[in-house]
Amino acid sequence: MLYLDNIITAATIFPFVAIALTIPVLIYHYRRFGALTFWRSLVIYSFIFYLLAAYCLIILPLSPKSVVAHLTTPRYNLMPFTFVREFINTTHWVWNQPATYLATLKQAATIQPLFNIVLTIPFGVYLRYFFRTSFKQTLLLSFGLTLFFELTQLSGLYGIYPRPYRLFDVDDLLLNTSGGLIGFGLAPLLTYFLPTRDALDQAAYINGQKVGYLRRLLALGIDYCLLTLIGMIVTAIWRLLKLPTFGNDVFYYCLENGLYFVLLPVLWRGQTPGKALLRLKITAENAIAWRIFSRQFLLFFIILPSFQLWRITIDALVASGQTHLDIYLLLGGLAALPPVLFTGNFLLSWLFKKPQLFYEKLTKTQEMSLVQPQGEHPLKNN
Repeated sequence: MLYLDNIITAATIFPFVAIALTIPVLIYHYRRFGALTFWRSLVIYSFIFYLLAAYCLIILPLSPKSVVAHLTTPRYNLMPFTFVREFINTTHWVWNQPATYLATLKQAATIQPLFNIVLTIPFGVYLRYFFRTSFKQTLLLSFGLTLFFELTQLSGLYGIYPRPYRLFDVDDLLLNTSGGLIGFGLAPLLTYFLPTRDALDQAAYINGQKVGYLRRLLALGIDYCLLTLIGMIVTAIWRLLKLPTFGNDVFYYCLENGLYFVLLPVLWRGQTPGKALLRLKITAENAIAWRIFSRQFLLFFIILPSFQLWRITIDALVASGQTHLDIYLLLGGLAALPPVLFTGNFLLSWLFKKPQLFYEKLTKTQEMSLVQPQGEHPLKNN
């Protein structure tokens, strides 16, 4: 039950870890393959959950600091194969008496070494199947993982405890590393019915040729984050130099968005830093610079500001009370029309997987993926 409780703890923490890693995972896969497929997501996030569960199984349960401070147990064991001697000395196992086997399996001297081996078998499977590591690489990585676990315990959970709250055991290094190597050996058998890594790559490359809206939104989000950071730096320098301020919010919006989202893509052949990071670019059949300018101006100076205009109209309607109610209702309806049409167009295009939104059709532009498949990949296991 203790092991089950630790796994449940890992399952509780996992959603938060998964959310925190989603953006980095998406950026890597959009840049590397152009897409993140279902199977790749399943493998990656199951591997993350496995590592989290293994970590919880190693460090939990945690004792109170006062209890750990008064421990007098050894801090480490540097004598290899102590588990073999304990097995011989403490278990009921007699090799020529099968009746002793079941009782032996229930004893701590058997369960603990088996647990340490089984713990890292999935690690070896993942390394060979998905990360395509060699035997030597699997050996080093498995040893590195178990060394991390043991140092976590030896350090008193990175200094939280005044002394090691569990034993640093050289046998754990041997058994965990052996488990990783066993997983490496079993990987072809355990993953026989799964798509190969080459098949996963090929599917991602194929899907990556179609530029999805999630990829585009992520690029836009990255651009806005970078633009905000640039704005904060410029503002800090401006105030540090005590330069006079001028203009208003509308002026700064036009300046920032005009330079970043309109002028920069025209000069950079359809790219912004966000698009470049995710390997995207805006393309057109002819008059590329003019069409890119028209597309970006339409999006950032007409469509997106209409959302803000609608909010301003609603605020004015609320503030006016009953005064000129009919006029404000008319203005509110007109102001809401562009956001509603754009949102509807976006949702329908996303639902039916249409590559272009209306402003792209008007300007005869589209977003293109710069990711290219790296040759043909075999689709069968060797």
